[in-house]
Amino acid sequence: MGPILGIILVIVLGTGSTKLHWRCKVRRLLVVLVVVLVSVALIGCTVEQQRAGAELYMSLDPTQQALLASLETNIGFGATSTGSMPEFVKDVSHDAWSIEGTERLGENPVVAGWLSRLRDPAPELWKVFPNVPNPDVPEFRVLNGDEVPDGMEYGTYDSPYCSSHPCDIPVGAWEYRYISGDYNFLGTECKGDKSTGCMLVLINVMDESYTWRNQDVDNGFTLRGRYWNGDTLEWGIWGLVSHGGANMLNMETFAREGEVLNAGAPGNSGANCGNPLGCESVDVTLVVHAGDAIIAVAKTTVTK
Repeated sequence: MGPILGIILVIVLGTGSTKLHWRCKVRRLLVVLVVVLVSVALIGCTVEQQRAGAELYMSLDPTQQALLASLETNIGFGATSTGSMPEFVKDVSHDAWSIEGTERLGENPVVAGWLSRLRDPAPELWKVFPNVPNPDVPEFRVLNGDEVPDGMEYGTYDSPYCSSHPCDIPVGAWEYRYISGDYNFLGTECKGDKSTGCMLVLINVMDESYTWRNQDVDNGFTLRGRYWNGDTLEWGIWGLVSHGGANMLNMETFAREGEVLNAGAPGNSGANCGNPLGCESVDVTLVVHAGDAIIAVAKTTVTK
């Protein structure tokens, strides 16, 4: 890398006459591009190499540094994500859910079962997260007064999520990852606007964690946690999608009993869709995977 870079810099900088102003300008732009490449190539390099890159940057004049800064600013969300969706061979859509399965769906009768039982989003019924009993859904199983064995853990959250572009999306073993915000995942892209929001839910049904490398989310919100019963995931996912949708639509929701999250009035928690009134609808993509193997993808829209 070092000798090649040295040759490039000699070619770019050269020793030509300073009277050739157009060449100077061209060289200046090329220097900026080389520095961008260097900054990318030095990821994971030695301290000495990183220091050399920093010294190279400091040797640029203010105009060159400004040009470099503008380029770095524009290297952001919108870059194509790594990888693509696999081939789908089975359509198991029903009701408001459009569901496509890969050949692996036939090998996973448990997943196929709960996908067939998945209910349409009902944001008005899920004012609470599916980690507590829901009085609006009495059939949501409760044990010992407050345990919901078919629900999900409200684990850890992060916002803004994926501030660097692209970024990695880890999903723990037997866990879900909920993401709201514009995203590009395996070539599937969703960009919201003042009325439509984007929700991406990843469900890892494998007993090993997996990280989706080089994907992209535009400074969104994420929540991860465990699901309690892989045989009856239709309940946890129904609650997760419905409650998340209710928040984004600025409907009445509660963070926990007695603690209002959204009251249905101006001042949407999270300013979803960049709107104090929240979104008018939410496009949902649910990806079911076992490690790096996608089993099925389900899509729907949540509205009031």
